[in-house]
Amino acid sequence: MVTESIDKRCAHGGKRMKRLGLRLLAFLLTIFFMLTLSSCASHDTEPEPLADYGQDGATFARKLAAECPRRVPFSNQEKKAAQLIIEQLKTEGYEPEQQFFSVKDETGVERTSSNIIVRLKGVGFKRSKSAAKHADAPDTIRDRLMVIGAHYDTPWIEDKLDTEGKPIPIKADGIHDNASGVASVLTAARVMREMTPGYDVTFVFFGAGTANYAGASHYLKSMSKEDRQRLECMMNIGPVYAGDKVYAHAGQNSVVGGEFKDYSKRRKLYQVTDVFFENLLYTRNEYAVYTNQASFQVQLANGQTAVFREWTTKRSDHTPFDNAGIPVVFIESGDYNIESLDEIGLESINQMFQNTNGRLSGTNWDNMKELDALFEELDKLKEYQQIPQINTAKETQADGTADPATTKPKKKPIDRLTQRVNNTAFVLAHVARKGPADYEFIS
Repeated sequence: MVTESIDKRCAHGGKRMKRLGLRLLAFLLTIFFMLTLSSCASHDTEPEPLADYGQDGATFARKLAAECPRRVPFSNQEKKAAQLIIEQLKTEGYEPEQQFFSVKDETGVERTSSNIIVRLKGVGFKRSKSAAKHADAPDTIRDRLMVIGAHYDTPWIEDKLDTEGKPIPIKADGIHDNASGVASVLTAARVMREMTPGYDVTFVFFGAGTANYAGASHYLKSMSKEDRQRLECMMNIGPVYAGDKVYAHAGQNSVVGGEFKDYSKRRKLYQVTDVFFENLLYTRNEYAVYTNQASFQVQLANGQTAVFREWTTKRSDHTPFDNAGIPVVFIESGDYNIESLDEIGLESINQMFQNTNGRLSGTNWDNMKELDALFEELDKLKEYQQIPQINTAKETQADGTADPATTKPKKKPIDRLTQRVNNTAFVLAHVARKGPADYEFIS
């Protein structure tokens, strides 16, 4: 009887274990099936578009170039350009401030230009959980400031004569230098009204930038002592349309000497590259942000030598801030595959620009008609060089043609100006949410 009872219990237990085993197997199969579906979905579904900001930025850049092609410092066209920027900012919901300033030229004549300024309040930053505890470190900071700027004037181009002694027509309209930079900052200002920054951000469109960065110098002098103390970084956006690659640089005040650098002065530069890598901008948008990785030595003003890497010797609207010891980031397009400072002005190695030694800014190449046609042709060549998609059996119909139900529509190509403007604005908007050391964005 005892043996029979044990046998029955064992049989019952065996059936129970079998049921549990089947349930476990069904559960595992369900999980496997869900993971498989998720994996398939991740491959079949297009990722969310990044920097999908429309055509407004590029359209404004072209308008600025078309209506004010020779907006050299202190000219009537520069004044008209300032009004166009003011009107555009108003359409974005801002109330621009026009800051006038005067500069005496070499003959003693006083000339006037203006900066256009708008401000946006940030939400601040909170202390990150991984940060080491310090008794005097606040849990939140809401007073840090970032200045984002671009000059809206164009470089002066000297009148030249051809071989017959006739004047060479000036075709430059500054679409590259610096309508593209202005459009990038305008787009960032528009985007940040929805994507609130962590920093308080001041957007400044500098007048007379190519006249020894007069507008930037005046703006810095006009800043209150309080604002200068809370200024985290100045980001200067130069021409970003025509150069071969987009580069970001730190300032010369981040150079210590030799191989050494001041990481606190380059923090924002590294955050720019973080935004690029974290969002896979090249993979998704074919937009890359490079840092200068040259290896030659450069003589510094203090007599020391330093490796010319991650910082710039170019002087622009960031220079007054750099000289004042404020961390800066200068974003521009060019080509830094160079071996000496003599090549520092190289913007493109394209054979088209041989007659200007690869320079575009301040030359007749800096005009919409020439550049738009060139980049449209380059896009066509790139399209022809792509490897065609090979259809699988499921994607092919009986007649051998691709099944339209399973063939993804071809993406509409984005013109280069729009791509550069929108992606640069994307970087600015995201960097404005990356806080000081040990702090993160208050989401």
